[in-house]
Amino acid sequence: TSGGESSSSSSSSSTTTDGGGDTTSLDDAKVGDEVDAVKLGEVMTATFKDGATGHMTMDMGGITADGDFEVKGGKQNTAMTMEMGGQKMEMISIDGVTYMKGLAGGNKWVKSDGSDAGTPDVNSFDPAQMSKAFAGTTAKVTDKSGGNTTYTLELDLNKLFAALSTEKPTGVTLPETIPVTYTLDGDNRPVKSTINMGMNIVVEYSDWGKKVSIKAPPSSEVTTIG
Repeated sequence: TSGGESSSSSSSSSTTTDGGGDTTSLDDAKVGDEVDAVKLGEVMTATFKDGATGHMTMDMGGITADGDFEVKGGKQNTAMTMEMGGQKMEMISIDGVTYMKGLAGGNKWVKSDGSDAGTPDVNSFDPAQMSKAFAGTTAKVTDKSGGNTTYTLELDLNKLFAALSTEKPTGVTLPETIPVTYTLDGDNRPVKSTINMGMNIVVEYSDWGKKVSIKAPPSSEVTTIG
């Protein structure tokens, strides 16, 4: 299926990052080698092209989510069930708009365009979005097993918030960089990502190419915040 296809291309020899250091191509890298994180981002982004589909789960330190994703119009759309503090709610994110149902027992879908404070966005940490912050960074191969390759890198927080189009929080002390880990399969499709932002945010992908159709709820079932 179109969602199961991906790009595994990479440079054929050592490359030089913006920082001037030599790195190994993704195809040739062994455990302990460093690769250009931009190249890593490129192959991950290539798997999230229009038509890509699959299953995903998230664990965001007490908030869990389980559902499907579909890339359409350059955006990752998702339909997931989230659980927070023992409460479950349904969430659909499509074309940058989020719809939530079930929080506080409501029967209507609550619509948010992402600018509403406190609205979770499960798409913020998808690899295609995150990789916009990879420039000038190297990633280290830390494991190769079972056909999968694991890469770790230190991500500049300023670049990350800029990539996510999010204001950096004020009034709190944040590190300059955060550790990020990606595990890719033999077709360079993400299997698992772990992002440490004071707590581990773990996203797992599976069942690439499954049949997925995500649609916004009927307008008659939608309300807005406030």
